[in-house]
Amino acid sequence: MNNIKTPEFIPGPPGTGKTHIWLKDKYAELLKKYSWERIVVLSHTVLAAKEIRKAVKGLPEIQSVPDTRLEDQICTIHAYFKAEYLPLQKYEKEEHERFCNENQSMKIWNKKSWEKHPVYEYSSHSHGKGLDFNKYWAVCEPSRYYPYSKDQLYKLIKKYNTFRSVHKKISFEDMIDNFLFKAETPEDIDVLIVDEAQDCSKPQIKALQKAATKAEEFIFIGDADQTIHEYAGSDPEFFYALANSKEAKANELTEGKRCGQTINKICKNIIRPVWEKYGDYAKRTWTPTETVGKSYWIPSLEQSCQAKNILINKILNTNETFLFTYRGNPTHKRINQFLQDNGIDYSLLSGNPHVSRKHFQCFKSWKTFLKDAVSKQQVLDYWPIIGKSVKAHGKSDVDNLKTLINKDYNIQELIDMGFIKPEAKQFERFSQVVTKKELIEKTPYINKVLINGMDTDKTPRVKHDTIHKVKGLTFDNVIVDLSIYRQEPRSFEPVRLAYVAYSRGKVDCWSIGSSSPSRASLAGIQNHRRDILEL
Repeated sequence: MNNIKTPEFIPGPPGTGKTHIWLKDKYAELLKKYSWERIVVLSHTVLAAKEIRKAVKGLPEIQSVPDTRLEDQICTIHAYFKAEYLPLQKYEKEEHERFCNENQSMKIWNKKSWEKHPVYEYSSHSHGKGLDFNKYWAVCEPSRYYPYSKDQLYKLIKKYNTFRSVHKKISFEDMIDNFLFKAETPEDIDVLIVDEAQDCSKPQIKALQKAATKAEEFIFIGDADQTIHEYAGSDPEFFYALANSKEAKANELTEGKRCGQTINKICKNIIRPVWEKYGDYAKRTWTPTETVGKSYWIPSLEQSCQAKNILINKILNTNETFLFTYRGNPTHKRINQFLQDNGIDYSLLSGNPHVSRKHFQCFKSWKTFLKDAVSKQQVLDYWPIIGKSVKAHGKSDVDNLKTLINKDYNIQELIDMGFIKPEAKQFERFSQVVTKKELIEKTPYINKVLINGMDTDKTPRVKHDTIHKVKGLTFDNVIVDLSIYRQEPRSFEPVRLAYVAYSRGKVDCWSIGSSSPSRASLAGIQNHRRDILEL
């Protein structure tokens, strides 16, 4: 590969408008020199690419461009490289199930997220690092790929590679390699922009450099201090080399539009050792917003303290959003328990609410059903979760209700029509008629949430997830659990993780003391909390 290009780097700390402001303005500027058909903008997620397309779609030059055409130019990195080579289909859940049936040891790991199977994770991470199987095993953390041994992983990955080849299916790694080693160098790109570039793996960087070979402009937007996917191949040294230059400093985005003054100070306190190592050009200016905000310390979620009471009170008595984030398992169980004990409506960021909006509505509307009337849809929602103490004999299947016309009904009407038993009127609480095991177990929590008066018609304002999954998001308030249950790498990765965690918040932040047996904490913050956390 000739003429390997070094991208121009646009560094921007958290919440400085890298994607929604700078990129849109830059795109409008580029349209004065280049056709939109020769400008390629790539990101890492489908959602991010969609947001970029939405931003530029408002530009006059782009309004008439068909969405499908724009999707070819503004898309994910993998989608672009897949389209540049043979149109092979991706390895999906159907292929996964076939592969598992052919290799029973794949079924040792049986969690819902099949894409996260240790075999696929190991294959992806070793590829991202640019290492073969054995070299990656020598530097990886084997517990990430539990319950498989080195020998089991080796044999299954070998079979996985053969399976994809035989069935002509490709993985995300194949998309990169096919472009890098087999595809022609593109001649239809004048500008290549990569958003959140610090998340790129080493092979992705090489593929992007190949794609930009004949481009006039090659731009990376990102933040070296938010390089948190080292385990999967992200290369912080590459991005610090880009960031630590006079040119990058001149390009720096400095105006913070998210973090208030207290959170901004905390983030700078956390990341300072990194800036000191890499020099003055690596140090970011990054101004806060006018919001001041406060920092609170909760020694333990299991103990009562003023800071914890302030948090609960703010959740229950404001409309602000709250993010609980942490290093990884088993901390999520601790957060779940705290939220349930205090009757707080919440959801996992990457999953569904702990209790669905539909099920909350069943509990709330039952008294109305007894005394007044509810919609036909509400009756349909009751049906799968109420038991034989309510339903008339032979009417247990929800299909029996299809004959109902679309109007409001009260319980007496359905008794008269033979759908509900007359004695059902004695059950004043919905919890008395529920037979679905999951809801029976959650009934005390549901009652607490409703007593607290939380608005369960809307999406939960309180969410939680790991730091890796919350990157790029904004919440009014952030709560960081400092617990770590495995040895941290001897690098700045834990520091960058903490920096990303706290910088999700706009107003207030809470820090929760480590619950691990050793009391080890993320980036060692707990032992230096007075200096770092602005308490």
